[in-house]
Amino acid sequence: MRRRAVLFVAPALLAGCAGRTAIVPPPGAAERIAGVDWARVPATEVMLDEFAFVPEELQLRAGQPARLVFRNSGARPHDWTSPGFFRAVALRPDAAAQAVLASGGSVDVPAGGTVELGVLPLGPGRHEITCVKPLHATLGMTGRVVVA
Repeated sequence: MRRRAVLFVAPALLAGCAGRTAIVPPPGAAERIAGVDWARVPATEVMLDEFAFVPEELQLRAGQPARLVFRNSGARPHDWTSPGFFRAVALRPDAAAQAVLASGGSVDVPAGGTVELGVLPLGPGRHEITCVKPLHATLGMTGRVVVA
């Protein structure tokens, strides 16, 4: 019986470590984002909590910059992970963007913390979001980004 418990728990714990390969910015991303006046871009708040994203579906427009403000109102660290989304946007060049690219497309937000990212969606698409912390997605931390 003990062996079965290990076989069940090990994949769940390892799932949180999977898929973290660094992302390379799309060709032309730096040129596309260079002229954006970030002070004029309205902020869009994304809340992370036990165990949900609000909004569950984030709507953005291709070619229109957005300032995404991720706020973790929970008591645990959470992340907003979407490698496909981060491969399809240009990011404002700053430390937060470098962390997202290095992590393979994950915004890591400590409990009570805030992270802001400037993004410019380069084309339309639909991208899944999940929190890759162990069991968080199973408990409901999933969503999507729709770029029209």
